Amino acid sequence: MSTSDVSRRKFLMTGSAFATMPTFGLMAQEEKVVFRGWTVSQLNDQLNQGPYLPPPPEVKKIADSYTTNSEKVRAQYPPKTFSYGSSDAEKLDVFAPAYASGLPIMIFFHGGSWDFDNKNNYSSQAVPFLLNNAIYISIGFDNIPPNTMTGLVAQCRKAVSWVYKNAKQIGGDPNKLYVSGHSSGGHLANMMLVTEWEKQGLPTKLFKGGSILSGWTDLYPVSLSMRQQFLKLTPQEIKEYSPINYPQNVKCPIIITCGGGESPYMQMQSGDWATKLQAYDRLAGAYKMQGYIHFTTPFLFNDTNNQVIKATLALMNLI
Repeated sequence: MSTSDVSRRKFLMTGSAFATMPTFGLMAQEEKVVFRGWTVSQLNDQLNQGPYLPPPPEVKKIADSYTTNSEKVRAQYPPKTFSYGSSDAEKLDVFAPAYASGLPIMIFFHGGSWDFDNKNNYSSQAVPFLLNNAIYISIGFDNIPPNTMTGLVAQCRKAVSWVYKNAKQIGGDPNKLYVSGHSSGGHLANMMLVTEWEKQGLPTKLFKGGSILSGWTDLYPVSLSMRQQFLKLTPQEIKEYSPINYPQNVKCPIIITCGGGESPYMQMQSGDWATKLQAYDRLAGAYKMQGYIHFTTPFLFNDTNNQVIKATLALMNLI
């Protein structure tokens, strides 16, 4: 079992345990209201999903399925792995149909609270794209710590730049790039969508569309939570890397998805982002998927029989 598997299970199981007991602040300040009427401990519950998770046996099943499903897909559709930088983590997995040429490309950023997991565990999401004659790329990067938010966003931009410059080499079309991600990876995907790519020497309208699964948009509440202990966000990072501040930068249509079983704040965050995108005529669709919690929304990309993947494939002109 890999370190990321242990980390994912520990993270999910800890959240599940919170659901069966009251959340006691270790310090008086944890009971101070800090954001939208929530205390620090209550905000932690909103972000970590504790009270909104199923019983521990079901949580374990969910955690294990990330790895087992992805291992099956990697065996059936072996990806080609490329380096986009010098770090061991700066690699990306390219899942492409046989004899691919000039195909649309979906770039995906994995979740994991910015501090754990890896690209391998988000391989099962490749299947709908492969079956519809598109390329799927799972991006690897250095988690925080030892990375910083500034470093992480820079890595992701470097990965996107590599894909654009090498699209033809891997059988894709550089003018048909799309981006997606889940949770903290959804935040990174959102950051790619608000990036001013002309300042990176790339086309202003680099992406043709995006599909975000339970993605973060605002780092301010994150900075008030227990996650700040390892993220160590600076005031400048909170402002610059909160996509909610830059809807005017989005140049393409975006689909926003959240789970109907997620915490109220996570649903609210997706709703706020959808509203901002709609104001700039960039919202391609907004979905609240009943029966899905925060940690199962990536499974919407595991098959072709749900609204979200159908909308995403349609956005890519694949169906």
